Amino acid sequence: MSNKKERSFIDILMLLWANRKLLLKACVIGGVLSIIIAFSIPKQYTSSVVLAPELSSSSGITGSIGSLASMAGIDLGGLSGTEDALYPELYPQIVESTPFLCELMDLPVETKDGKLKTDLYHYLRYKQKYPWWTWAIQAPVRLVKKLTTHNVDTVMPTAQNSNSLVLTRSQQGVLKSLSNKVKVDVDKGNNVITLNVIMQDPLIAATVAQEVSEKLQQYVADYRTAKARKDLAYTTQLYDEAQKRYFEAQKVYATFVDQHQGLVKMQYQIEQDRLENEKDLAFGVYNQISSQLELSKAKVQEKTPVCVVMQPPYTPFKASSPKKMMMGIMYVFLAFFGTAAWIVIKELIDDAKETK
Repeated sequence: MSNKKERSFIDILMLLWANRKLLLKACVIGGVLSIIIAFSIPKQYTSSVVLAPELSSSSGITGSIGSLASMAGIDLGGLSGTEDALYPELYPQIVESTPFLCELMDLPVETKDGKLKTDLYHYLRYKQKYPWWTWAIQAPVRLVKKLTTHNVDTVMPTAQNSNSLVLTRSQQGVLKSLSNKVKVDVDKGNNVITLNVIMQDPLIAATVAQEVSEKLQQYVADYRTAKARKDLAYTTQLYDEAQKRYFEAQKVYATFVDQHQGLVKMQYQIEQDRLENEKDLAFGVYNQISSQLELSKAKVQEKTPVCVVMQPPYTPFKASSPKKMMMGIMYVFLAFFGTAAWIVIKELIDDAKETK
């Protein structure tokens, strides 16, 4: 039985050797086809940024801020820390969100050769290169759209109008294209963020990577400090009101003393004491809120996260795709084994017919 299998395997090898010219032609055709396809696909360049964001703590105010609060006798209340709900795992969803992408549309970009200067929206909308077969396939569709569509969008989507979700089909297509070109990977083991931007120009890829990195860091900082900044705004309002009341009480007291200087009537003395008490009370409130204001400012600084840029964006020198060598090997491999399978199957079918 094993000898029969061995002879069968040898027969297959002999069959393939007998058709070696056909196999060689198939490999040559596969190689030529891979070259045509590889050189028809526009080059893509990838620029990467590696970030190590600071993870927020669920504990309250610590260190010097807590000590200052205790010494001042101030109950910070709502200023105490709360657990962060913005985990690094959510960063990809943030970058892919429509408002975030709309903020990138007016980013000024320039090609590496300096021949094109425009914004990111018009670059993605009008300056992209496509394989020749894409134009051939989409030509009828574009012709129909041109004949049936009368309104052409000339205004880029922005973060201001993204909330209304009124975007044209072309604008949605640009946003989807940008979403596919900007990818965020999160290493769950050490929470390291890797941001990859793929563009047809290396300098534009680096420019967009830098902008996305900065906007993502700012988004996280705004989220982390939102409660602290809200408390700071409220405390600032109280501070302004307390300062105004104190200055007014101080002015009323000084005016009364100047007007009744040298008078010893008990009525004047009682009124002076009352005004002085109001001034002192207003000063006490003003002084306490002033301390609260300084603590609120310190809280904003404490809640502002620190993000370490482990690898800044760079202008790539070598294209990341298409991988011409890999494509060539794959097409030759498929051509050889596909042709070999066809030869063997055809031989088996012929043998079956002869047996009948």
